[in-house]
Amino acid sequence: MRVSLYFILFLFSYALHADVIYEKLQELDFFSKPVVRISITGEIKSGDYADLAKYLNEVNQNNYRVKEDSIILKSSGGNIQEAIDIGHLIRKHHLATKVNHDDECISACGLIFIAGSCRMAQGFIGLHRSVVNAPFDNYEELIKYHSLSEKNVKTYIDEMGAHNLYKDIIYNTPNWDVWWLTDLQKMAYGLMVTEHKESYYFQEVVSRKIAAPKQFLLDDVYNKKIDKENAVTWYEKKILKKNPLMEYPSCSEQMFLHLLEEYPIGTDKWDEEIQIYKSWQGYMTKPDKDEKFQTYYVGEIPYQEGISYFWTLDYFLKGKKELTYKEVTTYDKPTTWSDGEGVTVTKSGRVATRIRTVPNDGRVFNSWTLDKNDPKGNIKVEVFINEKLVKQFNFSSIE
Repeated sequence: MRVSLYFILFLFSYALHADVIYEKLQELDFFSKPVVRISITGEIKSGDYADLAKYLNEVNQNNYRVKEDSIILKSSGGNIQEAIDIGHLIRKHHLATKVNHDDECISACGLIFIAGSCRMAQGFIGLHRSVVNAPFDNYEELIKYHSLSEKNVKTYIDEMGAHNLYKDIIYNTPNWDVWWLTDLQKMAYGLMVTEHKESYYFQEVVSRKIAAPKQFLLDDVYNKKIDKENAVTWYEKKILKKNPLMEYPSCSEQMFLHLLEEYPIGTDKWDEEIQIYKSWQGYMTKPDKDEKFQTYYVGEIPYQEGISYFWTLDYFLKGKKELTYKEVTTYDKPTTWSDGEGVTVTKSGRVATRIRTVPNDGRVFNSWTLDKNDPKGNIKVEVFINEKLVKQFNFSSIE
């Protein structure tokens, strides 16, 4: 009986796209970190996620600081799935999103915008339904596409903690029209403040680092909000029609990061522990005559030679060049194992352990391929980082 190990390669195009702009600025922040600016402009299209992932990995591994701690958006929309993938990437890195005064963020860009740990909608946010240009072969195909697409987008909006009315506007505005959010809607939908869960995250991080109660952080940002409202002059209110209630502290201030510059920083490492963002598992069929295979995201594996079961972890680990992890795979019954890089096999062939050091790029994954002599039954895969179990995947091979 033999199990063959290989890696699933997620191949991304690293060709440069004008839509994701990465600039190394000639400035340092308070802690002497080099500052970079990242903007997403123009049409959102295939390849933009890969570019942003590459840039954010460089930022993370080299301990750079993103200008305003924000991804700057100026886009009329584009590929929805690409926008959703970009949104998850931004949220995983705990970055804010910002639309500058007089700039527009429309359609799929609005999906990216709500991913920000803090959202700053100073410009125009326009929403509508998605556009489908490809024809449907039949009615059943149309229904299937609509069901899957709607579920995908709505699940994403919920994951980002966006207001239900934000979702309703998207689905109730035809794709030939645009609904421009008013100032009142921006305020009510939380598009000028930190997202609820992310606010808790930054309160925990900063209060630990400066050894201050969380209420101190909240009082500070509240006072900044009042000061900004009071700073709006009579001329600005009456003549320029500036709304004082729309004057919010910056996202860096709402994430309390400015306080790290004002108070001594402690040694707390709470935010430097690995954070599991998402995980998934499944299996792949054997390639057909056209070298194509099918992928299924389930825990039950068909007991067939050549079937490969896999696991993937999407994670965030702050400021590290590399990640070392240990994978322990356990079968109910003994089997034999092969791996070009080598594994340690114990317990009469039931357990295989391997340790790998990889670049800290936010994703680790692995796959084992079933041999015809491998036993049926349960398979357990445990992933350890710094000797801590971070995720357990459970599979079962069935007839």
